[in-house]
Amino acid sequence: MPMAWMNRHRWVIAAMALAALAAMGLTLVVREPGLSSDLANGTYSNDCCGTIELRDGQMTANGANWVSYTVQRDEQGPYILPRTFVGTLDRGIVLDGSRPVMKLRLDALPNPTRIEVPGLWGPDSFGRTAHR
Repeated sequence: MPMAWMNRHRWVIAAMALAALAAMGLTLVVREPGLSSDLANGTYSNDCCGTIELRDGQMTANGANWVSYTVQRDEQGPYILPRTFVGTLDRGIVLDGSRPVMKLRLDALPNPTRIEVPGLWGPDSFGRTAHR
């Protein structure tokens, strides 16, 4: 009886190890390739809404509200994908964890000069005010 238990135990461990390896492999295959997060470093401002600072994968809005982001590229060009929704309203920049995440479009990489942030009536353009 103990020998049968040992054999079953080995099969369970082997199956769990194979499942873990398959999950890791799937993660590597499905994951979107990201660009270096420092490509967009800088401070960007908009007269109505304030400033967004990007620094090595961390974003601040008007000096507060840190949120992480990645820099990526698709068929429309480069963009920033924040971990949380970032947009603009009449009162400024909002971070909202209850809304779906949207892409913040960059005009170029490296050294972008503008970020397009989703707004209530269309995107708001934030111009670069400080260089790396």
